[in-house]
Amino acid sequence: MLELLQFFGVRLFFAVICGGIIGLERELKNKSAGIKTNILICFGSALYTSISMLLATSLGDDAAKAGDPSRIAAQIVTGIGFIGGGTIIQTRGTILGLTTAATIWVVAAIGICIGAGYWDVGLACSIAVVLVLVLTNLFEDRILGRSLSFACEITAEDPEGAVRLQINKALANNNLNLDDFDIDESRGQSQLVCRYSGHRDDHKKFVLELWGTPGIKEVRQL
Repeated sequence: MLELLQFFGVRLFFAVICGGIIGLERELKNKSAGIKTNILICFGSALYTSISMLLATSLGDDAAKAGDPSRIAAQIVTGIGFIGGGTIIQTRGTILGLTTAATIWVVAAIGICIGAGYWDVGLACSIAVVLVLVLTNLFEDRILGRSLSFACEITAEDPEGAVRLQINKALANNNLNLDDFDIDESRGQSQLVCRYSGHRDDHKKFVLELWGTPGIKEVRQL
C-alpha cells in the first residue's frame, strides 16, 4: 500500500503543480480554461498514464503477458481533442480560443510525461510553456505595436442609437481602429459584437470606459 502511495503520490503532486503553473497564467488573462481546468487535465493525464503503467506490469515479469502502457496514453491524446475543441468559438467569421485549445493539448502532454515518471521534464516544460505565453504577449505589444485584434460583445439598451455613438467615441478616444460591428436587436436590448485593432493597453482602457457608459448592461471580451 505504501509503495502505491509513493508511486502515485509524487506523480500526482507534480501534476497539480505543473497544471497550476500554467493555469495561473491563463486565469490572470481571464481565459476560459483557468487554474482548475488545467490542474484537472494535467492530473487526469498523469493518473491515466500511471494506471496504464501499473496495469502493464501487474501480470508479472513475463514479457509475453505484459501489457502496452502506451495504449491508454494514446487515448488521452484523442480525448483531449474534444475538450480543446470545446474552447474554440466561431462567431461571425471570427475564430477564438485557439491558444487556449493548444495550451490544453500541451498540458495533457505534460501530464502524460509526469505520469510516466519524468516529473522533472514535465516541470521544465511547464515553465517553458508559461514563458512562451508571457513572452509572446510582450513581443506582440512591443514589436507588433498596434496590429493586435480584439473583440467584445456588448449588451445594452439602445433604442435611439446613443450607446453606439458612445462606443464609437470610446474607440476614437483610445486610439483603436474599428474593423467590424454587428448588431442583433431582441427583447428590447441590443447585442453588439465589436471587432477592432490596436494596442493591448488601449483595449483595456476601452473596456473600462464601456463599463462607465450609461445604457450598457454587460461587456464580455471574446
